[in-house]
Amino acid sequence: MMKASKIKILLCCALLQALSGYAQKTLTLKECVELLTKNNLTYRESQLQAQSAGAQLQQTKSLQLPQLGFNAGQNLNFGRSIDRFTNSYIDQVYNTNGIGVGMQMPIFQGFQIQHQIQQGIALRDAALKNQEAILNQQIIRLLQAYVQVLATKALYEAAQEQVASSQQQVERVEKQVNAGTVALNTLYEIKAQLANDKFDEVTARNNEEIARLTLFQLMNLPPDKSTVFQPVEDAATALSAPPSAEAIYEDAIKTFPEVKSGELRLSSFASQIKAVKAAALPSVDLSASFGAFYASSNSERSYFKQLDATRNGSLSLGLNIPIMGRWQIRPRVDVVKAQQQLARNQVDVVKQVLRQSIEQGAQQLAATTDRYAAAKSQVESLTANFAAAESRLAAGTANVFEYTLAKANLARAQANEIRSRYEYALQRQIIDFYQKGRWEF
Repeated sequence: MMKASKIKILLCCALLQALSGYAQKTLTLKECVELLTKNNLTYRESQLQAQSAGAQLQQTKSLQLPQLGFNAGQNLNFGRSIDRFTNSYIDQVYNTNGIGVGMQMPIFQGFQIQHQIQQGIALRDAALKNQEAILNQQIIRLLQAYVQVLATKALYEAAQEQVASSQQQVERVEKQVNAGTVALNTLYEIKAQLANDKFDEVTARNNEEIARLTLFQLMNLPPDKSTVFQPVEDAATALSAPPSAEAIYEDAIKTFPEVKSGELRLSSFASQIKAVKAAALPSVDLSASFGAFYASSNSERSYFKQLDATRNGSLSLGLNIPIMGRWQIRPRVDVVKAQQQLARNQVDVVKQVLRQSIEQGAQQLAATTDRYAAAKSQVESLTANFAAAESRLAAGTANVFEYTLAKANLARAQANEIRSRYEYALQRQIIDFYQKGRWEF
């Protein structure tokens, strides 16, 4: 009977463990980027701006098309008026009804519409490139948050290991105190170290929770404690000399969407200037109309016979030559030229920011490479030193102060190694992005 109960308990534990593993969700960095692309409101705003620029371009293109319309009217006449059939004065109440179609089409507008279309194309393409740039900026923020989650998780796990190690030492010293081989103050010192480690553990756990919250907020998702984030590629085997910032910049300036967007927006002003100047050129318009009418004063003919008898049409070609437009063209051109200079300066600012970001990224990569290598060497040395201190403490040849100092130094070195490892992974991802011009996860 007892054996059957144990089997049931084991089966229940196994089932709960399986359900727990099933409920756990793992997200990769690539999946997080996909969620950001889908949910991030800043990126969505850039998408809407690109859609608006495309719609404005279609609206400008429609100006080339003819306008065609149908019109109809019903009038009631009374008192002294002119009969539309006899053109003589009559004094009676009668009604008239007219129908017709009309067409207007621009033939030549000084190429104003064509220049506006070229401007619209440049602005649409600039908006699309700006959409890419906004996404890249959000991905960099996401990458920083993702790596921060992994780093704080690793620091939390390291803090848990320190607590477990101190707990083992407390249990061992308690046995020695009970046996009378170690003084009671040694136990107090070990417990004090355990308390410090527990405090560091709580701090590390809080840091991880804050980092996870930041990452979920970037993806515009509610926080989920059951979600596990997959580690990025281990940087341990990827240490290498940092690339030249100048070489990266020379390639990035040709492909980066921030630069392309600014250059396209700058090029749109040339078309806008031509469109403004075209307003001073002659224009030619074509118009046509066809219609008919009915009047109740003509009782000899039915409705449709009157429409057939009164049908008429016209076709006209109009020429408009501007002579004086209140001197508005030149000031408008000057305004656009000032905006063009501002756009040119903005392109220079974008290039400057890109160059500085690449220079800082290359410098940080070089620094994190050296720091990571030094931290690994430090951990190796202090691990051996702590093992020796732990052995001496167990043998009674070392005091608690030496042990706690060795343990604190090792914990600090392990934390430095974890931070530098993830800092290196982050900077390497960013530099790879600057080198290739695209994200590869």
